[in-house]
Amino acid sequence: MKKHLIILFLFLPLLSSAQNAYTLKFLPQLQQSQWSNASNQTDAKITVGIPVLSDISFFLYNSGFSYHSIFQKVNDSTTRISPGQFINKLKTKNLIGFGASVSLLSVNYAKDDYSIGFSINDKAYLQLSYPKDLLKLLWYGNGPYIGQTLNIGNFGLNAAWYREYAVHLTKNYKKWTFGASPKLLFGKTNINTKQSSLNLYTDSSYYAITANAQMNLQTSGIADSTDRKNGTPGFSQYFFNTQNKGLGIDIGTKYQYNDKIQLSAGVNNLGFISWKSQVHNYVAGPSNVTFNGFKLENFIQGDSNFISTSQFIDTVKNLVTFTKNSTSYTSYIPYEAFVMGNYTLDKFNTFGLQLNTERYYQKNVFAATLCYQLNLSKHFTGALSYTAKSNAFFNLGGALIFTFAHMQWYFATDNWWASVAPLDSKNTNMHMGVNLVFGDSGRKKVVPHDSEKK
Repeated sequence: MKKHLIILFLFLPLLSSAQNAYTLKFLPQLQQSQWSNASNQTDAKITVGIPVLSDISFFLYNSGFSYHSIFQKVNDSTTRISPGQFINKLKTKNLIGFGASVSLLSVNYAKDDYSIGFSINDKAYLQLSYPKDLLKLLWYGNGPYIGQTLNIGNFGLNAAWYREYAVHLTKNYKKWTFGASPKLLFGKTNINTKQSSLNLYTDSSYYAITANAQMNLQTSGIADSTDRKNGTPGFSQYFFNTQNKGLGIDIGTKYQYNDKIQLSAGVNNLGFISWKSQVHNYVAGPSNVTFNGFKLENFIQGDSNFISTSQFIDTVKNLVTFTKNSTSYTSYIPYEAFVMGNYTLDKFNTFGLQLNTERYYQKNVFAATLCYQLNLSKHFTGALSYTAKSNAFFNLGGALIFTFAHMQWYFATDNWWASVAPLDSKNTNMHMGVNLVFGDSGRKKVVPHDSEKK
């Protein structure tokens, strides 16, 4: 049972079907980089994204552990499970995040001093915040907490699937570039913990457990028994659902300090969705229940070999009682903010630094990225990056962009190592796709004076 619980927490993100792009922000050659850095401008006059193939991306982040933190290989045929070791190394509060994005349509038009684009993307994400004490209770039981109060309900879950219609605008003014991407959002499904608190106190004298619970779990687009009786909506009804409307925006600005130094900053995913379809909320508490344990004589009925499971289940259910309502609610999209700078050594070599923060459930995740770009020609751009992220400090990434015969192929990641040893990684992401590109925007290229003289 313990093994199954640990595996559930390890693979929970995979049950959902992406922002989180550090290296991509350094690559204005791609229209997709504008989706994470609103002030970026492409050199191509016209860019058209091939539906679905123009951008496929995902990210996975686990601040607490990797697969091999739990399942340690002894030899070719034996694997040792050591949950106690990794549990003791967890932080007080730990995070799991997963996200994926698919581009359904994108197009961009750029001139010398402005650009305008449009995109439709389907996005999904899952964020889970859980306390270390919850796993300690599951593995060790409540023995270590005699006479103590344990908060195992201090967890948060925020997951959603939504469609994003975005307009991408940039404008140059002297040394400044301003960018904004207003968005219209349509939610498909959501699960969100608005409130979560479950305290357990184990009495030091007679080991009774007192539970104090207060929870509010909000869901939309997840069918319950009543919905199923009336006919569960098919995939097409989810895919084209427009009842859950929302708004969002990305904003960014860039400043060309001189011919070598460029500074930029921005905020992404400032937005919300109002959930109104198939809403089922589950509320518990505030309640205070004392559980004195199980008396064997209450469960044995006639035959000593028979135990009444119904009485057992009823006793456990009384610890926390949920009431249900269908009140519409609003959830917010997890936002991120960044500042970054580029130093152009010459027309071939550029170095960059980025500082980034992403909002998880009641907690921020910080990252710093160093990036080197090699621009050999208009046909090839390469990048190497190193990212240090909260509780995931070793991430070597990079990008490749090839442009031939009006086709632009790209691949970008913040952690190449995850593709080599995914079971040892806490953080991984990937962006890949192909665009059609035509013409030149006519934008003046900034080249350092030293390189011009050579």
